[in-house]
Amino acid sequence: MTKTDKTATKVVHVSSSHRAHQQLREQLLRSRFLPGQKINEVALAKELEISRTPLREALNRLVAEGLLMDRERGFSVPSLNPEVIFDLFEARVEIECATVRLACERAEESELEALSDFLAESMAESPDASVDRLIELDIRFHDTIAELSRNEVLRQLLTNINGRIHLIRWIAMEGRRDRTQSQHREILDHIRAGDTEAAIAVMRDHILHRNEDILAAIKAAYGHVYTRSSA
Repeated sequence: MTKTDKTATKVVHVSSSHRAHQQLREQLLRSRFLPGQKINEVALAKELEISRTPLREALNRLVAEGLLMDRERGFSVPSLNPEVIFDLFEARVEIECATVRLACERAEESELEALSDFLAESMAESPDASVDRLIELDIRFHDTIAELSRNEVLRQLLTNINGRIHLIRWIAMEGRRDRTQSQHREILDHIRAGDTEAAIAVMRDHILHRNEDILAAIKAAYGHVYTRSSA
C-alpha cells in the first residue's frame, strides 16, 4: 500500500468514526435507546455500515461525553440516576450564572441586538411547534449567552451537560413555553441594562433546579421512553 493509499484510508476511517459519533449522539439525545440498555455493537455496525474499529472510537467518544457507559461487558446507556441528574442540574445552574455574569461584562450591543431579534422570532414560532423545536430554540438562546461570555471552556461544559440532561429538559419543556420565553426576554433585558445580579437571579430561577421538580421529570421521562418503546 502506498503512502497516498494509507492517508486516504485514514481519512475514510476518521470520517466514518465522526459520522457514527454524530448519528449515535443524535439518537441518544432523542432517546432511541432506553436507559440502561446495552449497545449491540455488531447490529449497530451493520446498521451504520461501518467496521467495528471506527464504531468503537465513536462509542468511546460518547463515553467521554457521559452519554454512554463502558462496562466490562460492553457499552450501555446510563440510567436516569437521580443523584447524577441532580448534580448535572446543579452544575448547569452554576455554569449558566457564570456565563450570564461574563456576558454582562463582555457582550457587544450589536450582539445583544441580534439576540433580541432571535427572541422575537422564537416568540413568533407557531403555537403548534413541537417540543423538539422548542428545545432547539431554548438551547440556541443559552448557547448564545455562553458564546457572549467569551469563555469557550464554560460553553463546552454547558454543551456537554445539556446533552446528558436532554431528555429531562425535553420533558420539563412541555407546558412551559410562555414562561420560558418570557424569562429569556427578562434575562436579556437585564444583561442589556447591565444589571448583572438581576440577570443571574432570573437565570437561576429559570433553570429547573428544585430536587422535587427534577425527580418528577425523571419519573415522567421513564414513562415517556418506555411507553414509546412499547408502542
